[in-house]
This record gives sequence, C-alpha cells and structure tokens, in this order.
Amino acid sequence: MSADPCARGRRPRPLSPKPVAGVADPGPRSLTATTFTHRTCWVGRVVSAMITLLIVSCANFASPPAITPAIIENARPDHASAKELVTGRNLFVSRCLECHTLPSVTKHSPDEWPHLVSRMSGRANLSASDQSAIIAYLRAASFVRH
Repeated sequence: MSADPCARGRRPRPLSPKPVAGVADPGPRSLTATTFTHRTCWVGRVVSAMITLLIVSCANFASPPAITPAIIENARPDHASAKELVTGRNLFVSRCLECHTLPSVTKHSPDEWPHLVSRMSGRANLSASDQSAIIAYLRAASFVRH
C-alpha cells in the first residue's frame, strides 16, 4: 500500500508484524488528525476537479466570426438579411454554449450545418425561425476562411 495520506484515512500496513529496533511506533492516530487529513484530501480533489473542468471548458478560445460584409455577401443565396445573421450568431453563441463548446464555423461544410442544427434543436429548444437564423449564419460564415 502507498503511504498516501489520502488513501481513505487508512494507515499503511507494516510490512513486518515485528517491531523494528530503533523505530518508535507512532501509535494510533487521533480522530481529529484523521478527520482533518480526510477533509484536506477531499478539498484537494474537489479543487483539482474544478480546475480541470475550467481548463476543458475554456478549450475553445476563438469566438465565432462577427458579421462582416463578406459574411453578408455569402448569405445572399439563402436570402438572409444582416439582421437575421446577427440574430443567428447571437443564438449560436448563447444557445449552443449551454450544452457544449462552440465548434469552429469552418468545421463543417455549409451543407452539413442544417442537419446538425436540426438534430440539436430539440435539446436547445429552438423555434423554426431560430433554427433558420442559426443555419443562415453558419452557412454564410463557413464559406469565409478565418
């Protein structure tokens, strides 16, 4: 067994049942010391888990591209206005982040985005107009190289 004090409050078992000359037996630990050690280990584990979650959740630092003239031009085939693109971007940022980190808008082709948004729209509680605004934004933004 390891000598890890976080090993569920247990002391390591001695390798030999005979006492070793010159080594004093520390005796039983007090309940206070065991409780304090256990609580310290528990707090350390919780803090480590929180730091790990923070690092993982911040993995995608790039925000989706803002509405630019190039994106507005790319939206012409879908007949999406600049206002609809702004709405789509805002919905993409706010609603999609509720469940996962935002993918890069260029991760999928313009033809893949409608299926992906449709598949996740139930969980995100998106209306049909919300879906079309997000799709218009993603399709237009996925054409632009960033």
